[in-house]
Amino acid sequence: MKTENTGKRISDNPTVSEMTATLSGIRVLAKTERVLRRIRNGGEQPILATGPLDELMESASLFQLPDRFNAAFAGKGWTAVGHALSVDVTKSALNLHELGNSDEAEEILVEWFTEDNIRLCARRFHRARLRDHQLQEALHLILEEGYMAAVPLILIACDGFASDVAAVSPFEKDADLSCFDSISGHGTALPALMKLLTTGVRKSRDDVIDLPLRHGVLHGRSLGHAIKRVCAKAWPLMMALVDWAHDKSSEADRQLEHEERKNRTVKDDQKMFRMLKEDKKAINAFEPYEIVGPPRESFASHGPKAAIVDFLSGWKPRNYGKMVKVAMNHANSPGNKMAEEFRRMAEFVDSLNCEIKSIRHSTVARCDDRIPARAKTIAKEVNCEFGLFLLRCTSGGYVAMPNDEGCKWVVQQNCIYDVMNGIYAKDTRSHSACACRSGASPPPNCRLRRRKPTKPKLPCAAEIASDIVGIIGDSLWGGGQIRCVHRNQETPEVPRAYST
Repeated sequence: MKTENTGKRISDNPTVSEMTATLSGIRVLAKTERVLRRIRNGGEQPILATGPLDELMESASLFQLPDRFNAAFAGKGWTAVGHALSVDVTKSALNLHELGNSDEAEEILVEWFTEDNIRLCARRFHRARLRDHQLQEALHLILEEGYMAAVPLILIACDGFASDVAAVSPFEKDADLSCFDSISGHGTALPALMKLLTTGVRKSRDDVIDLPLRHGVLHGRSLGHAIKRVCAKAWPLMMALVDWAHDKSSEADRQLEHEERKNRTVKDDQKMFRMLKEDKKAINAFEPYEIVGPPRESFASHGPKAAIVDFLSGWKPRNYGKMVKVAMNHANSPGNKMAEEFRRMAEFVDSLNCEIKSIRHSTVARCDDRIPARAKTIAKEVNCEFGLFLLRCTSGGYVAMPNDEGCKWVVQQNCIYDVMNGIYAKDTRSHSACACRSGASPPPNCRLRRRKPTKPKLPCAAEIASDIVGIIGDSLWGGGQIRCVHRNQETPEVPRAYST
């Protein structure tokens, strides 16, 4: 397995380096402003308030946490993952480790993997949707302290997912796990962890082990894995693989952007700043609205309505190629591979009838739609109402700004699972959509809890940190009130008192 480590730290990754440089520039600007105010004997209010600025400077120390964490715990089977573990837990574990209490430090990490925290992290597993049932069953086993079965089940999900997203499985001997500008793909993270967990086990042993050894557990040779600590260490492996798959899919684009930024001139920065101001102006001027009822007027071929119609009209006749063209593709998978994934998703769900109930334009880049549907699943026929979530994206899969060109609206395809599993779907009949409540045989996943929709993880570079984060947040999540258009009323616009 190739795990070349150039000796650089995660904090040396281009994105982190740029953010660090930006913060350094803000610090210099703040000091300059204070000096000028002293020269003028006070005067106007400071542009950079001291309190928020101090908090911002203090948060810069977070950039060092992944390096510190991997240095302390990588050899014990843990790895820094972009969105796993809380900052407080990480800091507490590091403090104990630095005091020489390594066992207590690990215990803090193990205890963090509660049901709620695992479910919180699992929201990012939409790229591993095919492994959803396996991971849910593993979580159920953990809650019953069935670690003997839970550990291999998580490893099986890791193995299957890794083989799906990579030409060569990351578990193979010569797999290249390096990834440009990535936390998980850094030489001290997933590559080092994988090398540790794929250590060969030649003889069967029943003594207690401290690592979820992939070969030993799945080949039935490491029999002492049925403990909570080993199980807890299996989850970061899955999380790291999911993050690595995402980062790997956009690696070429990030490398190109990095080269462009290195060669950028002051004139280019001024042009970019003007575009950011125009985008922000367009976002602030946007008024959210909702269209109730099926769209009756003609609509643009690249708009959200067209994307919904194409997706739903492709589902009923099982035209997966048509659905793929308007579906979210975070991992930049080939069309035929996505079509095959759609086929597996819809294998046991027949769409009998779907129509658009409402289209809510909450921001310039987001639509939320309600779809009454009649579908046939393994358990029964379902009459339900589910949500479709759409984003306006660039050709590279990034959330588009108002002035971006060559963009299209894409649909989150999880609605097929939602109808099959009853997740998010609201049964329009008097009884529950869950088969186990209607007297029928309960489906294998009836233990699943109802989950709230999640905000997608959006890839972005830290070029002008505060402006870009703010603009993207406004573009995607928006705010304010909704203007509602009812097609079956004479008044074209009716206020709707719910916020986005």
